[in-house]
Amino acid sequence: MNTETEIILSHIENYTTTGVIHDALIPYFDQHGKWIGAPGIRSCAKSSRHLDRIKSSYLSASRRTSRDRAGTILRTSFVWRGSKSVHLTHSGIQGSLIVEGNANIHAAGLRHVYGSLISSTDKRVYLPNLRTVGGHFEFMHTFGLHVPRLHHVGGRAKMLGLLPPSLATIGKSLGVYWCFEAESDRLQNVGGSLVLTNAVIIHFPELVAIGGSFLLTFKTHVIHALKLESIGGDFLSKSAHEIRTPALRSVGGNMDTTSAKRYYHPRIKVSGEWTTFPGDVEDWTHRDAARRAMKQKPFWL
Repeated sequence: MNTETEIILSHIENYTTTGVIHDALIPYFDQHGKWIGAPGIRSCAKSSRHLDRIKSSYLSASRRTSRDRAGTILRTSFVWRGSKSVHLTHSGIQGSLIVEGNANIHAAGLRHVYGSLISSTDKRVYLPNLRTVGGHFEFMHTFGLHVPRLHHVGGRAKMLGLLPPSLATIGKSLGVYWCFEAESDRLQNVGGSLVLTNAVIIHFPELVAIGGSFLLTFKTHVIHALKLESIGGDFLSKSAHEIRTPALRSVGGNMDTTSAKRYYHPRIKVSGEWTTFPGDVEDWTHRDAARRAMKQKPFWL
């Protein structure tokens, strides 16, 4: 149990004795004042009595919202189930935004979600001013995702189609499915694995680090990541015949560049096994020997 979970659990236990809901627990209620649960909190012999009490509690309406210069802040989470369209006027949500069902989502003024933003909808999602999501960001059923200003996701991010154009940092993994052309001039850091399916061309000119693995499907032909320095896990790009990663120095797992002729270079330190284009290592060795020979003075001079 991590420190944050321990703190939340202590506030839940205090509620049993005091009857006061601590401010730190407000994001784990929904917009109607009902308890929806906190991540990492599970029933056990020690906590079951306290959890039963908090589950039956009610958060008053006066504590569910606040205001700042940008507008109204929803201090709780917002949970929606069904196909009726969701229209939000809040500028921020301190909890999570969870939409279960096929509903259009419209929140033109929403700037920040401090928890997670997760939906199973296959309809249009219109969030033109969303900047940051503190937790997970998951839209795995819609190609109608409009988040042009989103630049940071603190947890994992999973989506269909194109990458959001302003997305720069992801705290955990990033998965983009059916993307065909994976291009971003802003993406800089992925804390976990980067998974791209069906991407034929990959172009990330500002990407510096991938904390986990870099996983691609057999359809990928071109990879350009000129500033990429490190990959924490595997780098599997078996089908790519053109790979340009001149700054890459370390791969923490296995590496497969079977189709990329003359890509091998010993400056890239691979912790696992590197499967190169056939004869690539010998070819580099011969070319390096020729370069060294050309720099030496002839014996008769």
